Amino acid sequence: MLKYTLFRMYSTAAKRANTKLSKADVIKRLNYENKALFGAVVRPAKKKKKSVPADQETQPINAPAVETELSSEIFWQTRNVSRVKSSTDESVENISTAAEYSVIPFTEKELQHITKFPILPSAKGIIERHWKLHEQHESDQYKSPSVNRILSATMSDASRQALLRWKTAKIAELGEAGFAQLQKDIFARGSTLHATLETWLTGADPSEKMIQKTGVLWKSIHGALKNVERPAKIIEQKLYHPYLHYNGVVDCITSIKGQYHVIEWKSSDNPKANVAATYDAPIQLCAYMGALQANNELCDARIQRGAIFVAYTSGKPANVHMLTVGEMRRYWQLWLHRLQEYWTRYRDGTLPEPI
Repeated sequence: MLKYTLFRMYSTAAKRANTKLSKADVIKRLNYENKALFGAVVRPAKKKKKSVPADQETQPINAPAVETELSSEIFWQTRNVSRVKSSTDESVENISTAAEYSVIPFTEKELQHITKFPILPSAKGIIERHWKLHEQHESDQYKSPSVNRILSATMSDASRQALLRWKTAKIAELGEAGFAQLQKDIFARGSTLHATLETWLTGADPSEKMIQKTGVLWKSIHGALKNVERPAKIIEQKLYHPYLHYNGVVDCITSIKGQYHVIEWKSSDNPKANVAATYDAPIQLCAYMGALQANNELCDARIQRGAIFVAYTSGKPANVHMLTVGEMRRYWQLWLHRLQEYWTRYRDGTLPEPI
């Protein structure tokens, strides 16, 4: 049958070629005979296109549903709103990420064991004695990064992409100058709140002028301060971890209902009803507490808890998220893994460019 079919096809083509048909006609007639011999080509059914709401048609898969719900909050989280700036933060931002190999302040063994470093001093310093104690914050070969720098450099890919999309959209909407002004406004908002709280925490009442300048943020947070003891033990203190080689500025350490807490002041456009909604804030808290406890002059075994105060730009009453001793230890582990990732990527020259 196959021989007959092939013979028929070639003979038909030859015969019709004597009639001087065009190539297109020859191919068309061959296809016609193939269809007669073997049947029509079976094509898969076309999938029906699901209807998509107009406002989602151009959205990338991982695009945040609401701009201020994720990406703008991440942007704010990556900026230090404290009025006291870390002395090394600016220089660290300019570190080249293209180097093939960079010197780091840890041996390979120390780098592997970073995740085992205690948040509180170990008994008789049995763990710390095996670690190098840095005599200075900087060296010619490496610089101590800030807590914010480390968290920014090690954020998840999904968060980084959401932040980049948001930043690109904002620049397109506001222009470069407008976006620069937005950055200044975000910093000014946090700085003003911190300044008013600093005055309050010293034991003095803020002036009417300060309260008016702080506006709805003070209205939001004032009622949440009733259990916060003043004057505070520590306000806006620069910290450096002499073993793990990072720095930062803690907002406040004081007593809440008779127990010392490391405190972070935050402001937000959106509700933060639980700790998870504050993103890296609890990790930030633990990083500061670890640096504090590693400082011989500041360490205090009574300081083992944390609190995140979130004031709202709407004037809504602030949320206060209290972290227990166990929760602080859990977030400390997350911080140590982020720190390990940072120094590993710094060594390998794979740190992402700052956003």
